[in-house]
Amino acid sequence: MLKKLYSTVIIVAAILATDASALAQASDGYPGKQAVRLIVPYVVGGPVDSLARALGAKLSEKWDQSVVVENRAGANEIIGAQNLAKSKADGYTLMLATDPTLSLNQFLFKSLPYDPEKDLTPVSRVAISNMVLATPADFPANSLQEFVDYAKKNPGKISYGSSGLGNGTHLAMARFALDNNLKMEHVPYKGLAAVIQDMLGSRVHATVGAASVIAPYVTQKRLKALAISGKDRASVLPNVPTFTQAGFPDFEAKFYYALVAPAGVSDAIKSKIASDVHEIVNDPAFKKQYLDVFALEAVGDTPDEFAAFLDKDKKLASDLIERSGVKLD
Repeated sequence: MLKKLYSTVIIVAAILATDASALAQASDGYPGKQAVRLIVPYVVGGPVDSLARALGAKLSEKWDQSVVVENRAGANEIIGAQNLAKSKADGYTLMLATDPTLSLNQFLFKSLPYDPEKDLTPVSRVAISNMVLATPADFPANSLQEFVDYAKKNPGKISYGSSGLGNGTHLAMARFALDNNLKMEHVPYKGLAAVIQDMLGSRVHATVGAASVIAPYVTQKRLKALAISGKDRASVLPNVPTFTQAGFPDFEAKFYYALVAPAGVSDAIKSKIASDVHEIVNDPAFKKQYLDVFALEAVGDTPDEFAAFLDKDKKLASDLIERSGVKLD
């Protein structure tokens, strides 16, 4: 009996070793053939583009191969995702996406030119961007609770701006309004920069946006930041409490940056990319220069971990979009 059990253990171990060896061989030499194309579904110069170029430069050093950033902006990341879905599944085309590509669009649109389940595959979350709830400097509230109280006393008189209908900034603020029974007017813009310009003139009263974009205006005292997501305060906004510290522990406002590939890319190549990304984004020098200053939290998870995260995230996204009633077609 013991002899049979021992033999079984030896066989299983041999199979596992063979599988590991096969995976290693499958990714051996990647990406030696050609340059890697990294699609960015936003314009040049924005937060996603900036992180993509920093990550691409480090991957290029590690791989001794060019990583070429290609901007395919528009349509809530759909243009970039569609281009990715049509690319060859060999690991030489990737995209640095955020929530819309894999988590949101499938619930915002009746139909898409790509199927996030069948056409794309998760590789690794690179980082999480914490978001800030901000108001104009002269807004009559100096804390998040005061903001809620003021909004309740003035139903329908408070407006909030977003980077666009169905965008993460819109859905985050819509959730905050729903959770706290607030009646506020939503004003969609074409990007957070436009929102901020109208906030500086007090033409719109609030927004939830990436800390990296809002922080400079808070430092200059041109905007007020009432709370920020994340477990801890951000080094770029050390005086701004987290939502938990502000008394709203059940609220989160954050989005992820993640590498996505066409469906069919081998597990070995995905694992290699994810491992290299983990090493880069968790390097103290990279974190200090490219993440901490923008209130980004390093992740670098495995493809399986990212997939498990998506299972939960998509359920949350579906529930929120159903509650908010937002549809884009």
